[in-house]
Amino acid sequence: MKTGILACSAMVLSMVLSSPAFADEASDRAEILEIWDRYEDTRMAGDAEGWLALWDEDGIQVPLERPPRDKDRLAEIARKAFVAIDASDFEIRSDEEIIMGDWAWSRGSYSMVLNLQGTDLAREGNFLTIFRRQPDGSWRIFRETINPFDDVKP
Repeated sequence: MKTGILACSAMVLSMVLSSPAFADEASDRAEILEIWDRYEDTRMAGDAEGWLALWDEDGIQVPLERPPRDKDRLAEIARKAFVAIDASDFEIRSDEEIIMGDWAWSRGSYSMVLNLQGTDLAREGNFLTIFRRQPDGSWRIFRETINPFDDVKP
C-alpha cells in the first residue's frame, strides 16, 4: 500500500513540476528582476501610479516597526511621499529568487538616497518579498517586508 501511495505521489509531483506554470523558471526569474528594475525607476521618477501597478490587488507591505499596509494604504502613502521626498541612487539587489508554481520569493538588500527638505539621507536594508502570478501570467508583489539597517546616518 505504501509503495502505491509513494508511486502515485511521485507521479502527481512529476506532472505538477512539468506543467506550464513550472516550465520556464528562467523567464519567471527574469520577470521578477525586471519588476525590481521598475520598482527602482518608478520610485526615482516619483511615479506613484507606476509603482502601485507592480502590486497585487491584495498586496501588503510590512515595514519594520510599523503596522502592515494594504494596497489602499500604500496608495495614500506613495502618492504623498513620492511628491514630497525625492529618491536617487536607488538600487535593489536580489540575492535569491525561488519560483514555486504561481508563487515566488525574492530576498536581498537595497540602498537609496532620499532627499528630505534639501538633506540627503542614505538608507540601506534587507527585504523579503513574495510575488503572486496573475491570471494573465504576469507577476505582482503580494507581500513585502522591509528591514532597514539602523546604523545608516545622514
